[in-house]
Amino acid sequence: MTLSIATRAACLCSVAVLAAACSDSAAPKPPAPHTPSIAPKAAEAAGAAKAAPGDSATNPAAGKLSTSTSDPSIIEIGGLEMPKPATWTWQAPSMAFRTLQYAVPAEGSGSGGELVFSFFAAGDGGALDANIERWHQQFRGADGNAAPFERADREVNGLKVIVMKFAGSYQGMGAAAPRQGMEQLGAIVQAPSGNVFIRLIGPSATVNSHRDAFASMIKGLKLAK
Repeated sequence: MTLSIATRAACLCSVAVLAAACSDSAAPKPPAPHTPSIAPKAAEAAGAAKAAPGDSATNPAAGKLSTSTSDPSIIEIGGLEMPKPATWTWQAPSMAFRTLQYAVPAEGSGSGGELVFSFFAAGDGGALDANIERWHQQFRGADGNAAPFERADREVNGLKVIVMKFAGSYQGMGAAAPRQGMEQLGAIVQAPSGNVFIRLIGPSATVNSHRDAFASMIKGLKLAK
């Protein structure tokens, strides 16, 4: 029997419909293409810090934030400003929860340090004492226990500030092993817009050589104009 062209076409159409109905599922759609709002190179060239919880890219409360092209003698973050030595150089934050970061030059032949800022709007970031205890547990003494640390509560230009000093073998978040002979000068500033956590961390010789500069930075804390 010879089928007409119209009949053959109808049969083929019926087979295609039947095959589609019997298949397990339709082919999945490809994911929609993602286009970053800011090119990484452009952000780096502009001196923009990487977005992280608490930074001004995701939280306007962080206020004006220092960049690589800002006044090299001032640090601005969280509605605050404070003096900065010219030798402390801006870096793109290298980890999450770092809003602002500076490289601190080494003392002698030792390694350099880091000055790290983390900003959290009011109500974020957890209890202050819990954060201090977390820093405390990162430093171990020769006996393997958390090393004793120093703490003082102050008021600087109307701002409540907690200052601390830690020393010992340091193992930060994600570190494979502790680093011996480390030290950290820390401060938590309770600003109107939120809390600013500050850490100067590095080998003891390096941190000690910048101790006076750190103290001057904290003493010069004030609300930004």
